[in-house]
Amino acid sequence: MARNIGADGSTVYRAVITKTYDNGRQWTSHEGPYTEPGPARARVSFWRNRMERNGGTAEGHIEQAHTVWTRVGEDADPIAAAQAQAYRDAAAEMEACQADQDDEERNRHGFLDHESELQGAAVRDMAAHLRKRADAIHPAPKEQQ
Repeated sequence: MARNIGADGSTVYRAVITKTYDNGRQWTSHEGPYTEPGPARARVSFWRNRMERNGGTAEGHIEQAHTVWTRVGEDADPIAAAQAQAYRDAAAEMEACQADQDDEERNRHGFLDHESELQGAAVRDMAAHLRKRADAIHPAPKEQQ
């Protein structure tokens, strides 16, 4: 069954577990990907407990990756994906800050004055420009259904 994990630009996690058997042999395995770090941590705990019950040991850590999808045979450009995501994050942060300022203004005066409305429109235009620039660098991920 396919899992809907790792949309373009999202973070995925895996567990890296090194098992030492009672005969001294070591083996490193990777389990994942997971959409959150919790399940990966659980796998490390699982293997520590299991190996301890069977006379061995296990140590592990969690790794993260940021996905960049391309067609098979094409080269991925993780730098472009990261740059595009930085533009998208900046746009979201600008809009969030402006929304906070608008809320403060409404709470203080009960309304937004004309200057505040113009500032908000300018910030939203700049955010839209950043998103457009991001899409030119690396297309936005399609919404998952």
